[in-house]
Amino acid sequence: MSDATQNSGLPKLTIDIGPLFEDQWTGIPVFTRRLVQALLRDGSLDLEFAFRMTKIPRESVVGALRCGSGVLLRSEFERGAGKSYPLIDPYATLLFPSVKECFNATRREASTVHDVSTLVMAENHVPENVDHHMRNLARELASDDVVFCVSEASRAALTVAYPSIAQKARLLMQYVDWPAEFETLERNLSPPVLGRYAAVVGTIEPRKNLALLLRALALPEIRDSDIRFVVIGKTGWKVEQFMAGLTPQEREHIVFSGFVTEFMKYRLLRHAEFLVYPSIYEGFGIPALEAMSLGKPVLCAMTSSLPEVVGDAGIYFDPLSASEFAAAFAEISDAGRLAELSSKARVGSNAFGWARMAKPVVDWVKGIA
Repeated sequence: MSDATQNSGLPKLTIDIGPLFEDQWTGIPVFTRRLVQALLRDGSLDLEFAFRMTKIPRESVVGALRCGSGVLLRSEFERGAGKSYPLIDPYATLLFPSVKECFNATRREASTVHDVSTLVMAENHVPENVDHHMRNLARELASDDVVFCVSEASRAALTVAYPSIAQKARLLMQYVDWPAEFETLERNLSPPVLGRYAAVVGTIEPRKNLALLLRALALPEIRDSDIRFVVIGKTGWKVEQFMAGLTPQEREHIVFSGFVTEFMKYRLLRHAEFLVYPSIYEGFGIPALEAMSLGKPVLCAMTSSLPEVVGDAGIYFDPLSASEFAAAFAEISDAGRLAELSSKARVGSNAFGWARMAKPVVDWVKGIA
């Protein structure tokens, strides 16, 4: 019997859980959590976990999943426990839920590409960010047995730039799973005192296209509406210059929450009328799927992966046209249209589940094309 199956009879997979060592799980750490949980639930692989090529005990990982943070996981490792952990098997099948930290460390490796905006629109990033993402990308892709991409749009853009990976690029699309206690906690709280509002989720940076929303505040469809915008996410670069030209009336139409916990994001999405997603480019667009899972339609840009995720649960607009955005805003604000789209939102979100996320990984490990 091979090393890959000797313990349980199941094909073995080692997952690099570096993203789970973060204190606050958002973005890629949440993707990693969902991937690990999907594969544990699937049960057809013998899973091992690693950090910096060192095995991490399964019970430590499961404990981190329960508490939703990497604080204890990291502190245990840094206090010296990691020195006693064995190194991973060099013949292992190794999956990175994000970029690699090393190359050709094991017999078979795969990494996950989440966002190629630094490749296709570098002008919307600071140079340090572009360098960080692009420095080792070609080497990483060349050393992969399989390259997982989080959307068809990401896969298409990546294979245009690197045609040699076309045959080994596969989709790995995530799902939404709010913690069960969120609904219980929500029932015991009063709604946010914000009036009617649309949620806008994401770091405030140029490619997220907040400037379009701010330009549209002066247009009558939005100026005369009683719906405000609540921008959820930490403040990124250039926001000050975006805000400088707004009138006091326009400023009253927009609220910035700053960074919020996953539960607060859940609350703000649940009580919103709909989600606004004006981003110029997205690798996947998980906030759209999160909103849809709560029955909220999406007002989003017709670009990159967003049509894949949102489908018929949204209204689309040109991300460079403030007037088109305003017209789409007026359409989705109509009570009848909003109700129609809300019913489609939950149906659309149900198409993305844990089994769909687990399958491409299981197929790769088992050698299924």
